[in-house]
Amino acid sequence: MKIIHTADWHLGKVLNGHSFLEDQQYIVDQLIEVLIKEKPDLLVIAGDIYDTTYPNKYVIRLMENTIAKINLDLRIPIVMINGNHDGKERLRYGASWFQHNQLYIATELEQCLTPYIFDDVALYTMPFFTVSEAREFLNEPIETYEQAVKKLIARIQPHLDQNKTNILVGHFTLNGAPKSDSEREITVGTIEAVSPQFLNDFDAVMLGHIHHPFATPFKHIVYSGSILQYSFSEAGQAKGIRIFDVQPHEIKQSFVPLKPKHELEVVEARFDDLMNGEFERKSNESYFHFIVEQLSHVKDPMQKLKQIYPNTLSLTQQVQTSQYTSKALKDVKKMHPIDIVEKFYSEMTTEKLSELQKENVMALLEKIKGEE
Repeated sequence: MKIIHTADWHLGKVLNGHSFLEDQQYIVDQLIEVLIKEKPDLLVIAGDIYDTTYPNKYVIRLMENTIAKINLDLRIPIVMINGNHDGKERLRYGASWFQHNQLYIATELEQCLTPYIFDDVALYTMPFFTVSEAREFLNEPIETYEQAVKKLIARIQPHLDQNKTNILVGHFTLNGAPKSDSEREITVGTIEAVSPQFLNDFDAVMLGHIHHPFATPFKHIVYSGSILQYSFSEAGQAKGIRIFDVQPHEIKQSFVPLKPKHELEVVEARFDDLMNGEFERKSNESYFHFIVEQLSHVKDPMQKLKQIYPNTLSLTQQVQTSQYTSKALKDVKKMHPIDIVEKFYSEMTTEKLSELQKENVMALLEKIKGEE
């Protein structure tokens, strides 16, 4: 049996005000070409299909058209679970009749206990959940994410059929797996790492959440990674899908890269070199994050860069550690928090906070102060 494993599409992703929708259309079209070529028996999507709980109509249309092409036109069965970015209600809408076309959507913990059977493969799902949801479902005093996963697997174990290949699909952090900025934005304090030892009862574990496709040292516990680079900490990182060849006594898997329309690049250079094109880069069409020395003499540097490199998404000034003397640090202690934020923003971007930005910062500071 051939299974293709993908995850972390993050449809609707916006980075620094730039929508990735066109790039996502390009990459899912490429994914469909891989599916046509490989003719898998099953497609697994391990969560974070959407980037937000309430995607707009254009994002929903992209998702629906893609899934319809795969499931209805290519007649490929699909099993998908929700991730921490997905809204359960929106994702599972219509699930009861989608399953008649072999589109299976798992968003609830009770679905963990009933596998999807495909010939000699038993596919178990563990959609993203919160600790409080696990506590309610298990009716036990669960305190951590790892405890919840351990208890859930203990509930699954009696159902495992040793005459079948048992596969788990989940959306969580494996202990030791590196996070990119994309995962850190949302998940700090909500998804704790899970020890791999709790997953040894499964012949294979297909995971979503971590965007790096080689985030684990294990052959049987793997992340597919995201389909695109979604933060500049992922620049240069391979993106693609995994293909599993499941035989009765052997599982082989391989990584198939996808080529994006635009790569993310981080470039450190002098401003004059950027303006003259005297720096190394993969392509002028990349999405750029420029780190530049000494911007104080340049007026509207971002605007000037965008005239030459329209896909510039981020510009920061390189920080010299020598700037931060003990006297400077003492001065910071005397400053009002809003002044610190303004100073930092100005040093990083060479721009001033707008009045609206100041109001938002003040509101956030007041909220933090109220929670202390």
